[in-house]
Order: sequence, then C-alpha cells, then structure tokens
Amino acid sequence: MSTDTPTRDDLLARARAMVPTLIERAPKCEEMRRLPDETYEDFKQAGFFKIGLPKKYGGYEMDYDVLCEVIMEVAHGCGSSAWNLAVLGEHNYTLTNSSAEVLDELWAEDPDVLLSSGNSQNAELEPVDGGYIFNARLQFSSGCDHASWWMCGGFEKGTGQRRGIIVPKEHATIIDDSWHVAGLAGSGSKDVEFKDVFIPNKHLRSPPFGPEWGGKKAGVENPATYRLSQQSTKPFTLTSVSVGIAGGVLQAFTEQMKERHSCFGQGVADFQSMQLRVAESAAEYHAARMIVLKDIQESLAILREQDDIPEEMHHRNRRDMAYCPRFAAASVDRLFYAAGAGGLFTEGNLQRQFRDVHAGCAQVFLNWDINATVYGRAILGLEPGGPPGPGEAK
Repeated sequence: MSTDTPTRDDLLARARAMVPTLIERAPKCEEMRRLPDETYEDFKQAGFFKIGLPKKYGGYEMDYDVLCEVIMEVAHGCGSSAWNLAVLGEHNYTLTNSSAEVLDELWAEDPDVLLSSGNSQNAELEPVDGGYIFNARLQFSSGCDHASWWMCGGFEKGTGQRRGIIVPKEHATIIDDSWHVAGLAGSGSKDVEFKDVFIPNKHLRSPPFGPEWGGKKAGVENPATYRLSQQSTKPFTLTSVSVGIAGGVLQAFTEQMKERHSCFGQGVADFQSMQLRVAESAAEYHAARMIVLKDIQESLAILREQDDIPEEMHHRNRRDMAYCPRFAAASVDRLFYAAGAGGLFTEGNLQRQFRDVHAGCAQVFLNWDINATVYGRAILGLEPGGPPGPGEAK
C-alpha cells in the first residue's frame, strides 16, 4: 500500500473492491459476533481508519463526508463490518478535540490506535486526589475487540455531573457473551467492564467540547471537519451504514432479477410491478445517499467561514440523520418482499441485510421520534427540547 495520501476516489475504489470479500465473510462476521481480524487488517491496509486521523500522526485529515461515503460502499458488502468502521472511524474525529498531550499519548507512537465507546446509566466517577476512580459496565461497545482505548462517560459522585473520560485497554474487561442479537450481530457491540480504575485529570473530556475547540489545540490543517457537532452531524456515519446496506440490496437484487424467471417461464424483469419496485427503492436509496452527503458538505462549508452552523441546521441534520435510515429500510423492505421465499435462506445475504438495516434504525442517535420532535418543535417556533441536555454540546 502506498504511503502517499489517497484521494477520495482512491478510497472509494478500495472499498468497492472489498465488497465481494465482505459478502463472503459476512456469515463468519455474524457468527463470531465481531469484526473478523482479516477484515480489520484490510481496513487498516486500505487506510480507512486514517481518514479522520490528523496528518501530524500519519493520517489523511479528510472531510467527514469522505468517511461516510466509504462506509456506504463497505456496507454494500457487510453491514456489521461497516458499523465497526463507522464507530471506530468517527472516534478519530471526536478525540482530535483533546489536548495535544492526550493526542500524543494516543497516536504519537502508534497511529493505528483505535477507540471504542459505550453507554451506561450507572457509571460512577468518585473524586480522588489527582483524578477519579471509575466503575462501570458499559453496553453497546461496538468494535471493542480491536480498540486500544475507550471514550465514555460517568457521573461524578456527590454532584451527579456527567464527565467524559478516556480509558486505556488494560483496564477493560470485555464481556464476550453479552452480544446476541438479531441484526448487526458482527458489530461486536459487547458489554465492557471497568472496576476501580484511576482516571487522571488529563484524561477527562469534560466539559464537552464545543465549536471553539474544533481541533485547534491539535494543530490540524483542516479544523472545520473537527468542529462538526457531536450530536447533529457525527452520527451520520451510523446513518451511512443503513444507506449503504440499501445500496447493496438494490445492486444485488437488480442483477438477480435480470436473469430470474417465474415458474411459468416469464422473465421477472418484464413484470411492471417489479419495475416499479426497483424504481421506487432506487429513488429512496439515492435520495438518502444525497441527503447525507449534502448535509455534511453544507455544514462544512459554513464551518470554514465561522465557528458553528446555524441552529436550524443542527435541527435539520438531526431530522435527516434519523430519516435516511427509514428511507433505507423502506427500500430494502420493498425488494425483500419481492424476492419471495428465496430471500429467506440463511446462506443468502438478503435476509441478513434485511435484519441489519432494521437494526441500524434502532440506534439511539438515529431515533426518529426524538429527532423529529426536536425538529418539529423548532420549526413551529417552540423550544426544541430533547437531547442534548443542559451543558452538553449540540
């Protein structure tokens, strides 16, 4: 692999070239309930994890929409593999909003270091001299098997204030038998436990970083892409997984229907109903893809001129990041039902894609009810309400 910085087209070509292999590995990925090591190595060699890594650490420091577009292509082959890339790749952007000391600790000696995350309502941070003692059992730690650090949060004992932290792998216990699910099983989103871990103050990520950070303290050349909102733009990587799955289904389905005949010998492609289904699913897929990329690109254009995007754009982005997975699921559903009983066989990819696209819609940041309500209230002149809470970044 060349050490030169690849172009967007280079990265997309590498992703497309992987799709047949990812389809072949998808059953193994699902059975293992995590990203196969060989797929991790393929992503690493292709430079996918470097898309958002600062140049000073050997990364490409590319715009966020490049990562999202690569994720879409990867998801043509395997939704779970794409989910790993979506989570681990996004965290390189997020962690760049840290002190130079922390970034050097993470990446100066090993630019391949990746960070997972996780959620817990009972994570506790007990103040002690020089830092905190952290206890938690995190859930939904996607990509944890290939992570060296965790970015997560906890509630300060006594005050209840939520604080963000980073924790190295040596303090983590992955609960391997905690992730048995119907969709995106290969995302490896297992529970991870931390017991009595000392967190030095330098590893705090609180208060949450706002637009005034934006990678400025990391000395990056492309600060706009690091100022994208954690709540209203970063989850587009997760949206991109569902969109990419829909693209993979559309591509495979149309190729299969060109050769398929009914039990009466008629060419299925001649059925007007099939033509209408393919057309509508294609429209939904392409609309979702364009919306994701356009929203990010418009946000970046504004951030190159000023510190933050307008409030109404935050709300629009959240609306779109939750609606595009619904577009994707509708596109897949229409073709899944048209595939008939042949789409049910477990050795086929379609049934997995059907389950995976719906699992993607269930992610909390992509929750339509929450995001649509925030947008609807704002557009009607009411206080938006909903996440983020007081003191949290948009």
